[in-house]
This record gives sequence, structure tokens and C-alpha cells, in this order.
Amino acid sequence: MGEELPFPVLKRASRALATVEERLAAILAAVVFLLLLGNIVTRSAGMAVFWIDEAAVLAMVWMAFFAASSAIERGSNIAVTLFSDALPLLGRRLAAVAVDGIMLLFILGFALMVWRWFDPLGVLAAGGDLEEFSATTFNFIYSEPTQSLDMPKFWFWTVLPLFVLGASFHCLSNLLSSLGVLLGKGR
Repeated sequence: MGEELPFPVLKRASRALATVEERLAAILAAVVFLLLLGNIVTRSAGMAVFWIDEAAVLAMVWMAFFAASSAIERGSNIAVTLFSDALPLLGRRLAAVAVDGIMLLFILGFALMVWRWFDPLGVLAAGGDLEEFSATTFNFIYSEPTQSLDMPKFWFWTVLPLFVLGASFHCLSNLLSSLGVLLGKGR
């Protein structure tokens, strides 16, 4: 590769995970395309299949979260670099550490919200009884069905914990790499 990374194993693992996420996103993009194509065909034939719309939207949401996590590792997420580009080298390196640190804090905050929403400890406290969990916590994540697929929505929302795990891993890897560059242990 030619580059000296401060935490090479962590960075390689992050890159490998991002590659898997990109491939999953590509597969999901193909699924969305095929679902929409099927929707066009069935509607044209006068036999609309209404669950296809919902399945396409849910597949697109999963695709977006996998792609967003991968973008964090690749550094290809949306960024405004006008300020950091005007800084000297040390300032750019400090800004990179600050941005990576803020991204990690943001993802960890999001992780806390996802944890509270899924509330695995509350489910355990209810003895695994999801009806009792909903009745005592007024959290209906596990009992609310999808509109036309008639499946519990939480199966589709599991992309959020997956995103949090992948994105936090990428953010930590990026932060450690930025710190290494700042301390002169990488390029």
C-alpha cells in the first residue's frame, strides 16, 4: 500500500467492513430496482401488488444506512472543507482529529438513542414477553406491524443497530488514524 498507518490491523478491518457494506448496499440497490420494475409490470397488467412499494422503500433505507456507514470509512461523506483547506498542515491535522472525534461522539449519541428505543434490558425485565414490555413501557417497537407486509417493523429497524456498530467502528478507526497522523506516526 505504501502508507504507514498507526493502527494497521484496525484500519484494514474497517476497510474490509466498508467493502462488505458497499456490496450489501449494491445488492440492495439491485433489489430496489427489481422491486420497482416488478411494481411497474404488475400495475401495467392491472394486478397491483401493494407490498412491493413498502418492500422497495425498506430495502432503500437499508441500502442508505449501509452506504452511509461505508462512506464514513472512505471519508466520502458530505463535508465542507473551505475552512480546513485554508489552514496550515498542523491546523488541517488538528481539524481532522476534531472532525473524527465529533463524528464518533455523534454516532455514540445515536447509539444511545437506538439502545433506548430497542430497550433490550426492558425486554429482559419483561421476561421476554413483548406484549408485557409494550404494556409497561409504552414502547411498541416490537409489536407495530408494517403497513402491507404485515411483519413486525422492528425486523426492518434492525439496520439501525447494524449501522451504529459499523459506523462507530469506522469512526474509531478514523480517529485513531487521524491521531496517528497528528503525532507523526502515519501519513
